[in-house]
Amino acid sequence: MAIPQPYSALLDDSTTALLFLTDRIPVIVFLAKVMPEVEHLYCVNYPNYLQEFPLVTARPETWPEWSWDEKKRIFEPTAKDLLTDRLRLCNALAVKKSLVLVEVIRTLTMARYPAWNGTPMQDVIYITKKMQAQRFKDMGYPEGNDLDFPYVLQYADFASLSMREAADEILLKAGFADDLMLRSEFFRLKYFGQIADANTVEDVDRLILDFRRDIYKALEVERAVYPL
Repeated sequence: MAIPQPYSALLDDSTTALLFLTDRIPVIVFLAKVMPEVEHLYCVNYPNYLQEFPLVTARPETWPEWSWDEKKRIFEPTAKDLLTDRLRLCNALAVKKSLVLVEVIRTLTMARYPAWNGTPMQDVIYITKKMQAQRFKDMGYPEGNDLDFPYVLQYADFASLSMREAADEILLKAGFADDLMLRSEFFRLKYFGQIADANTVEDVDRLILDFRRDIYKALEVERAVYPL
């Protein structure tokens, strides 16, 4: 029998009302860090919602109508006097921030694909290859000690290049990848920060429009990046 996917809940601190529910752990960890007076609870579907978990398919705006009972590990109806506008606004903000965060992460991941080979540990090889090429260049492209730069030598052999040509080509392609990652990191820092600071749904709506405009404009002028 398949093990049920664990779900995490974002709860209001003072009422334990449910603000957000997801199986995307990184998303809810982010929300718990940037939203005040909330608590992140892991695996709220264990052990009482392993077969069915109706809240997963419920409309997100209904989540605050349910509160967490820690002793029973179940969700029970929130007391009517606790179901305030503040809870509903917090719920709406958490849902909106999560949607925008996922879009930003997905878009930046796609933007970084040209610099990604997909082979495990390839990034380690690329870093070592770049370091060897840079050291070879800094030493003035010395002759007679090719074996001290095995990655450059290997690249030169497969590409039918001289050691100097191979080192320069490695560094050129590494520069393309570095530029891509630097610019994508700018967008990550900028918009993660704005998502964290947003206090209203309207603020989040505005920032995602800004992000789409900024990132797709950047992608239109993206230079081709080739594997080292």
